[in-house]
Amino acid sequence: MLPLLLTVLCAAPAQLPEDPGPFAVGWRNVLFQDQRFGQGNVDIRVYYPAVAAGQNAVADPSGGPFPLVGFQHGWLGDADGYDNLCTHLASWGFVISSTDTETGLFPNTREFAEDTRASLWWIEDQSATPGAWLEGMADPTAIWSALGHSMGGGTLSELIGVEPRVRNIIGLQAADNSAGYGAMAAYSGAAYWIAGSVDNIVFPHTVHDWLERAQATSRRDLYWEVIGMGHGGCTDEVGTGDPLPGPEQHRLHRRLCTALLRSEADGEEDALGTTLGAGAAGEPLEAESFCAEPPLWVVEGGASILVGAAARSLGGSGIAWSLDLGNYSTPYGNLGFAPASAVPAFFGNAGFDGVVETVIPPEPAWVGRTVGFAAFAAGAGRLPRLSRTALVDYP
Repeated sequence: MLPLLLTVLCAAPAQLPEDPGPFAVGWRNVLFQDQRFGQGNVDIRVYYPAVAAGQNAVADPSGGPFPLVGFQHGWLGDADGYDNLCTHLASWGFVISSTDTETGLFPNTREFAEDTRASLWWIEDQSATPGAWLEGMADPTAIWSALGHSMGGGTLSELIGVEPRVRNIIGLQAADNSAGYGAMAAYSGAAYWIAGSVDNIVFPHTVHDWLERAQATSRRDLYWEVIGMGHGGCTDEVGTGDPLPGPEQHRLHRRLCTALLRSEADGEEDALGTTLGAGAAGEPLEAESFCAEPPLWVVEGGASILVGAAARSLGGSGIAWSLDLGNYSTPYGNLGFAPASAVPAFFGNAGFDGVVETVIPPEPAWVGRTVGFAAFAAGAGRLPRLSRTALVDYP
């Protein structure tokens, strides 16, 4: 079926998440006095949509407000070591606060997490302050996301323990951190993990352990291993000694991180179609999913429609469609069409990666109608859950 899947994808829009987004990006170094949590002086670097690109550029709220994202550097790193990735993410319509504390030889990860929490609240407060340079920039209704590399990835587990508004985390070669085990085991948000297959600083199995810890209670839990990547693929100075060239490592980080932020913070789940299944065909990526609530992507191409979902590794899954639209509450979540009207397009077990995709040929009854698509996931000791219902206007 892969050639047919690729045929459908070839008709999809050409812009990919690794391509620059629609916004010019400004950045500014900020030292603020934390008034909420008593963290004292906190150093951050802020990246944001702006009227022009560059340092201290005027922020541009006209396309916002924008979801707020925290970033945590690795051990012995600092904020300016991730300028390229953070600038790219901001170009897609996010305000990024990169924490620039705990940069020394003996960092305190709890303080690191609390500084990130303080920075997110500070930016939201500034966004609500008339006349502030960030006025109107941060969306107070959007979930908070956070990314972290190496030490910063492991510190995400402490951040979710101190700040419940962080509901989407992306660990980039995330180091071990036993102080966060309890918070991760109880976390009900989305957790995404990216490892390098030849990383000899944070081994792939260490990153995979975070997937295992999060799967019992998390809403979504996904892992990618980048084949041939070492430890610094998300940094501005990607190493040259890895089998996978540095620019490719960075491109894949841009693709994965942008798609994951757009999916969770902007509700654009279709972006995940470039990171899993046929949309990632030919990329040096191996994935594994333990999503309780499966994300769903729909790719329209020519006459046919590709529908995919990230379910649970080796668990049961299904994809269905219907024209009988409405709002229906079920024991497994809300459904956007009448359950009795569902037409199965796939029913069976997901593979090891937990990903299910199928191409659905058009039905004559679709012409001029809106078609609803949805998926479900079961297994891995969790209750069955439904995906969102995606609506497609068929010409």
